[in-house]
Amino acid sequence: MQSLKNKYKYLIFDFDGTINNTAPGIHATFKAVLDSFGVGYDGVDFDDHIGPPLDFSYTELLGAERCQEGIARHVKVFAETNAAQNSFLYDGIVDTLTKLKQAGYILGIASSKYQPHAIESLAYHKIGHFFDCVYGQTEKRGFKAEVLRQLIADNGWDKSKCLMIGDTFHDMQGARDNGIDGMAVTYGFGKLNDLLKAEPIAVVHSPKEILDVLL
Repeated sequence: MQSLKNKYKYLIFDFDGTINNTAPGIHATFKAVLDSFGVGYDGVDFDDHIGPPLDFSYTELLGAERCQEGIARHVKVFAETNAAQNSFLYDGIVDTLTKLKQAGYILGIASSKYQPHAIESLAYHKIGHFFDCVYGQTEKRGFKAEVLRQLIADNGWDKSKCLMIGDTFHDMQGARDNGIDGMAVTYGFGKLNDLLKAEPIAVVHSPKEILDVLL
């Protein structure tokens, strides 16, 4: 396995599918929203909608005219059903974050998840203290490239020292669009063939392997 020890200073993690398995809560939220519109979802793979911004998902699921109303209902349902609590951390991720911090890495979050929901989830799982900054979807940004661009600019991070770690093509392509390296994880929701299309600098299959590559 390729070693990337001492190559980076800043590690930017995706959230859903990389740190936390949020599928139960997110699937239930999407289904409740579609039910409220009377829209069926037989044949929909909701894993495909964990990673992209809500604008992308609801344009595809409801059409452009109802997209914004779908997003508003999604945010409301997610909060009302405590969907953040209907999730679990991946095995080994807390140990990985602990050891990366101890090694001196600076950690951040870049997620297409609605930013308040990302912050709520980090607090619920008691892992917010690992991260120097948390950036998610807002009214002004949604796609991973936009979230990453804002995070890097606001914090003045040297792109040559940044590594994006995520489980979907959107994570890897967002990294490429911003001129930074990407590490793909295969234990989340993305498909390996899609991840490889974006030419990540490394591919790992567990949180422990993140440590193996970086330490």
